[in-house]
Amino acid sequence: MKKRTIWIILSLVVILAAILPMRGSIDGLMTRSQAAAAPQQMEQIPDMSTLLNYPYPVMIVDLEEPERSVVLNMLLTRPETAALMAELELKGFIFDPATAEVMRIMIHAADGTATEVQAMTMSTIANELTGAITAMVPNPDDGTGFFQAHHTNLDPNLAAVPDPPIVVNGMPYFYITSLRWINGQIIVWHYWWYHGSHHPNWYYSHYYWYWQYYWWYGWNWPYWYWWVHGWYYWHNWYYWSTWFPYLVDLPVEQ
Repeated sequence: MKKRTIWIILSLVVILAAILPMRGSIDGLMTRSQAAAAPQQMEQIPDMSTLLNYPYPVMIVDLEEPERSVVLNMLLTRPETAALMAELELKGFIFDPATAEVMRIMIHAADGTATEVQAMTMSTIANELTGAITAMVPNPDDGTGFFQAHHTNLDPNLAAVPDPPIVVNGMPYFYITSLRWINGQIIVWHYWWYHGSHHPNWYYSHYYWYWQYYWWYGWNWPYWYWWVHGWYYWHNWYYWSTWFPYLVDLPVEQ
């Protein structure tokens, strides 16, 4: 019995030794229990309300020619952008660079410092689905660029009524899929629901999933990502809160 026990223990050790080095190659795989057990100190992250209401100054300037073309071409030729666009093209999404929003953004932090970010974002429609891509790179480039795409079957016009139809493009549910380029690979996050309501913190799960992924693997999460995630919501998914509000009141138009 004792020899059998020792053999089982040794077998488990060998299996674990083979599996653990593979964890970095598994695309998007990380459980909450893994994050909880990670041997790092968890940093404080903003709650839902603070996430969507960045408390420090931000200045956004829409670029005009010729600077617009210079920044747009720089971002479109990035391998991260090309990889995300290729993934969306497989779903039928073709983007027209002429429709892109191109910006220079100055994002301030609590300590008084600021980061300049060059950004572009564009969206398109294919087969009644909406697709979008965003690329942001700090200037100077320190390797912390933000590259994300998404596609969804919830159209803004459908969300403008109290009881939006659940069947969109023959799908009996609403869904959102986001794709984030992280350290050489695309990490995917999915969300969907089958009825006319959902948890008010749905967007926080998107933010928290990616934050945990960076934290688990020890990759740099710069402070300006905080603002980016709030901007991403208001720019792309604000209409989801028309009848599905998050935890605080929406801004009131004056």
